[in-house]
Amino acid sequence: SNGAMLAALLAALPCKVERIGPVPDNLPLLTNAFHMAHDADVIVTTGGASVGDHDLIRPAIEAWGGTIDFWKVAIKPGKPLLVATKGGQVVVGLPGNPVSSHVTALLFLLPLLRAALGAAEPLPGCFALPLAAPLPAGGDRREFLRGRLVPGGVEVLTQQDSGALAAMAAAQVLIDRPARSARMNPGTMVPVLLIGNGGIA
Repeated sequence: SNGAMLAALLAALPCKVERIGPVPDNLPLLTNAFHMAHDADVIVTTGGASVGDHDLIRPAIEAWGGTIDFWKVAIKPGKPLLVATKGGQVVVGLPGNPVSSHVTALLFLLPLLRAALGAAEPLPGCFALPLAAPLPAGGDRREFLRGRLVPGGVEVLTQQDSGALAAMAAAQVLIDRPARSARMNPGTMVPVLLIGNGGIA
């Protein structure tokens, strides 16, 4: 599902997408997959970048000769994001959970590609809308909550699990909630990223 989703997101950009895999959780096979992508400017992986016994993307990148530039970001969903480089190639390791993969692709992968393609404003646009319903206090990570537009502003969708693809498909916006934010009442203005055709508008 992640491969099809990413291909659809990137279809709006003037870039060529080729898929290798899925590749099993096997270090030699994963390392070989990186070697197979020797002509790619950007290599995108999904899953395998967390801390489990079968999360082999980091050792595969190192065996391939790449350098991990950073791993993990303080956002939810999408904490186990990874970026690595080898020569002029960039590796973007997205989380495996579908919603986490989608959100990090919107926030990190699309801006990277837009910048590489010469976009004047590669980052997603953001504007403020009022909350139509209360929003409870947040946690220790910056959150991008799936929401929808309603009369009176924007409301958060009930289902925020990182595997809830139906809620992601129903979402019209991502509400950007800072880490450790206090409870917000209806009418509070919140930063919103509009999810448009082929990514974030």
